[in-house]
Amino acid sequence: MDVAENPLKDEWQVKNCVMMLRTKMIRRLGVVILLWIGSVSIAHTQPSGFMEKDVTVHGFNMHYIEAGIGPPLVLLHGLWGGQNEWRLNMEPLSTNFRVIVLDQIGFGKSDKPHANYHNALLAQFLVGFLEAVEIPKATLVGHAMGANTATYMAVHYPHLVEQIVLVDGAGYRNPNRDLAKSLTEPQIKFRRIVTGSDLAATRNFLKRRVYDPELITDSWVQEAFTLWLKSARAIENMLLEGGDVTEEEMRTIRVPTLIVWGKEDRVFPLSNADRLNQDIAGSQKVIFNKTGHLPQVEVPEKFNRVIYEFLTTGKVKSESY
Repeated sequence: MDVAENPLKDEWQVKNCVMMLRTKMIRRLGVVILLWIGSVSIAHTQPSGFMEKDVTVHGFNMHYIEAGIGPPLVLLHGLWGGQNEWRLNMEPLSTNFRVIVLDQIGFGKSDKPHANYHNALLAQFLVGFLEAVEIPKATLVGHAMGANTATYMAVHYPHLVEQIVLVDGAGYRNPNRDLAKSLTEPQIKFRRIVTGSDLAATRNFLKRRVYDPELITDSWVQEAFTLWLKSARAIENMLLEGGDVTEEEMRTIRVPTLIVWGKEDRVFPLSNADRLNQDIAGSQKVIFNKTGHLPQVEVPEKFNRVIYEFLTTGKVKSESY
């Protein structure tokens, strides 16, 4: 859908003037939390040299941080994450690239319009963002949901995409979405988790995202409460209506593509990486051993080196680390 054809702000403000009750949203989130889980957040201090900025896109504010000079590199967070999931990658990559870490619309410090969130919408706002910050073409590095946004961009807006890096993303339409819609009782007491009344449940939830559970700190768990509540509407919609690209569309991608995966990812299995590698012509694949759903956090040095190799040479030296 073309951006110019959507009077977004007026339509959403009229049709969605009252946000659904938080309790109802949390209950529905609980229904599907185990079916289609993206990424998580990590507490940290902002790397030196990065500036916080805001820009208006389609009448709404989008927040981002930026540093570095060079080819533009946009880092896109996952469903359960935010800018912080790139905390160990921003500064190293900014030595060679203009790194932009974006809060996608509906998430983090960006505005949260009362809309139905799906990949087409996220891509539409990303297109508007690139125009607003005067970037004619960018490399997109996306994790989980962010990877899905990157593939959608490569399919529908290839003229804006230099290269894409897909990090542990679902890629294809969620096979459990119809099942999730049919369920009426929550599988997890998600309300208890995000309000902090059950820290043990929250910690266990986050531990499933990584290979080494010792990575999950108290500050990580605490920050997740706030982040998930702030982005509850977008998370709920993306769980149920993500609208990922089809297999046929995936095969039309022609931009240079790197697929990066944690071998022990328990969210999206390694078979997803193999399938993406098969369907995207000319794509390359790198697998990190003893790594879960967050390679950019779990093995940051290796991750940064692989990304740099691919973006500067178009090739990776090894397919396994």
